[in-house]
Amino acid sequence: MITLLLASMLIGYIYEDADSLIVYNDSLIICGLHHYNIKVTIAQNSKLTVRPWSGTADSTGWLYLDAPLISIEDSSLISGSGAGYYGGSTSDHPNGYGPGGGGSGTSGGGGGAGYGGAGGTGGDVTPGAGGITYGDVSDTLIDMGSGGGAGRLGFVDGVGSSGGASVFLRGKKICVDTSTIEVNGKHGNDGALEAGGGGSGGGIAIWSDSIALHSSTISVGGGDGGDAEFGGGGGAGGGRIKIFYSASFDTSELTVFRQGGAPGTGFYGNPEPGAIGSLYIGPVLGVTEIAQTPYVKFLIQPTVVRKTMTVIIDNPPHTVRLYDVSGRIVHVIAIVNTIEYIDLSDLQQGIYFVQLSGERSPTIKIILLK
Repeated sequence: MITLLLASMLIGYIYEDADSLIVYNDSLIICGLHHYNIKVTIAQNSKLTVRPWSGTADSTGWLYLDAPLISIEDSSLISGSGAGYYGGSTSDHPNGYGPGGGGSGTSGGGGGAGYGGAGGTGGDVTPGAGGITYGDVSDTLIDMGSGGGAGRLGFVDGVGSSGGASVFLRGKKICVDTSTIEVNGKHGNDGALEAGGGGSGGGIAIWSDSIALHSSTISVGGGDGGDAEFGGGGGAGGGRIKIFYSASFDTSELTVFRQGGAPGTGFYGNPEPGAIGSLYIGPVLGVTEIAQTPYVKFLIQPTVVRKTMTVIIDNPPHTVRLYDVSGRIVHVIAIVNTIEYIDLSDLQQGIYFVQLSGERSPTIKIILLK
């Protein structure tokens, strides 16, 4: 028995049930929402890889880990690099996918994608435009990085590259020690004449009462533009990093990388680099604190919803938006009374965010249990 135990520790193992996820010296491909009652432990050179976006609104391209205790240590890695929105790749869809997708060149390199920072324009005479920024610096939503535009000269030449995934860690205590979380965009593909634009960096959010980040790296860098004879691809913008804590935030020797990608090379024109992504670190308010703020009174009851959500608000009318964990709007609700009862039975079980439009109110997380 002791021999078998030692052998399993040397080889590595993966254990998962309703209470815990433990990955020890092993690799796991994972995506979507995962809730555990006790802990998540990723240790001893282990690797979690986010399953790439599938092109549809499902669980791929993002990862949400929710547990009281989350520990990532001993040179372990969570990687969602290149797992976000696709780059432009066909004559039917030469522009990059996603809200900040890079434009395709008419006779030029593809534009780099944007997310936290804007993407750069491609090279040559009529290049693709760089992608725009989207999302907010400090709200509690996080999204995938967009894809770069394709390089074209009558047909798709250099293919645009994919953006980074989104990774959200939510717990009461989160520790990242001597490890890496990365959701970088991919480099644009080289072309014979016109190159593709880079994919933008994705999103990383860490939300906990207590956070410790030591000797680790968090990276949402944009991908470089591709190289070609005529027009190089534009560099992509960096993604977004958001860290929310309510009790303590402790860090030492933390490396944060959110640079935009470099432009590609080509004989004509000057492709542009992508812009730096965003970083936000700050305390997050609880539901009671939100209700007591002077600029808005906005309550959600209960915070664990089985079917019906109650919204209590001053001075209607207002508009409330519901987002899923990938940042998609799933409901837009007009609130005309001070108390409204909202039927959410059509939504799948999971975690959603409720945001009041036109106010500076922080987003509130609710858990739907159907």
